[in-house]
Amino acid sequence: MRVYAVDPGDLRTAMHQAAFPGEDISDRPLPETVVPALLRLLEQSLDDAPPSGRYRAADLLVTA
Repeated sequence: MRVYAVDPGDLRTAMHQAAFPGEDISDRPLPETVVPALLRLLEQSLDDAPPSGRYRAADLLVTA
């Protein structure tokens, strides 16, 4: 069994906008841009998957 904690980074969401009212967050990526990295991580076999740990979604996208 593997356990992952994934930090998606700053995303263009209503919650992020509410946390920073009045700030332009249009340069942040949309949430769906990190989904491929998360799916890739979850779909890997135990032999190919990285070890348990904390990962940044941006780093997972680089290796995709």
